[in-house]
Amino acid sequence: MSSKGEVLRWLRRLAILVLAFTAVWSVQAAYQAIYPLVAFFVFINVGQGKCIVVIAPNGRTLLVDGGSHSFGREGWGEQTARRVVLPTLSQLGVRRLDAVLVSHPHEDHCNAVPFIAQELRPRLFWQPVVESLEPDYLAVKAAMKEIGAKVVQVGFSQRLWLDPHNGVVAEVLGPPEGMTDRVDEMDANDASSVVKVRFGKVSLLLTGDVGAMGQRWLLRSGADVQATVLDVPHHGSQHNLPEFLRAVRPKVAVISAGWKNPFGHPSLQTIAVLQGLGATVWQTGTQKSLVIWTDGERTELKGW
Repeated sequence: MSSKGEVLRWLRRLAILVLAFTAVWSVQAAYQAIYPLVAFFVFINVGQGKCIVVIAPNGRTLLVDGGSHSFGREGWGEQTARRVVLPTLSQLGVRRLDAVLVSHPHEDHCNAVPFIAQELRPRLFWQPVVESLEPDYLAVKAAMKEIGAKVVQVGFSQRLWLDPHNGVVAEVLGPPEGMTDRVDEMDANDASSVVKVRFGKVSLLLTGDVGAMGQRWLLRSGADVQATVLDVPHHGSQHNLPEFLRAVRPKVAVISAGWKNPFGHPSLQTIAVLQGLGATVWQTGTQKSLVIWTDGERTELKGW
């Protein structure tokens, strides 16, 4: 250094970098140092798509969907994985995935999954009920085969124990029995896997893009859809039934939808119903990613 002033400027820049690193340092590590028995529900802002990760107190992980609407852009799934999803998971301390669930085989829910899987090598692939020849979904299946993940098709009432010691479990509520024979690739939204994650008194309902028909089937099946946190179906579209939202009665409702997307998501009517139920409504397109931590009793929200 040529002068004391240059040394001081260099030290200031170094201090700023250290502070910036500290600000984004692992939320998971910070909270679990204070609250050892903490789970995280993370809604990653991927634009017009969906990507959610559950981190149990023991560190085991479940990724639910991972994709973003490409609108014809080449390589958009890989860009979403490498620029958004993987850096976010790294900041949260996720070094490997235990399980991946694709709710249904549409690109905005799965086109980033092959690249995420190659990096984080999940042990289990929970595949959807409906098959598809869409290239993005075929790439998911090929990636899972390449890394040697165990493949299990979603089935009604299946359970995945993420943390048996602390009672964290993911249970399949839908599609209900009897519905699977009536769906095909054309109505894959309504055949979305619906999974409820429970930890103590707190629960998360994961819904993919299940629409009005699928919601009616869920209600008729008698499934316990009530949940603390709702992954609002189909990006908050107008196809959400008020009676379904009332049955869930969420305290927090998260809408994964891109900012100024061409589909009109989310619907103002859906938002009004949720707000009328007293739910805190979070939109990833305008409020960015969301981390919800819970000790099984309380929940706390943190924008990311």
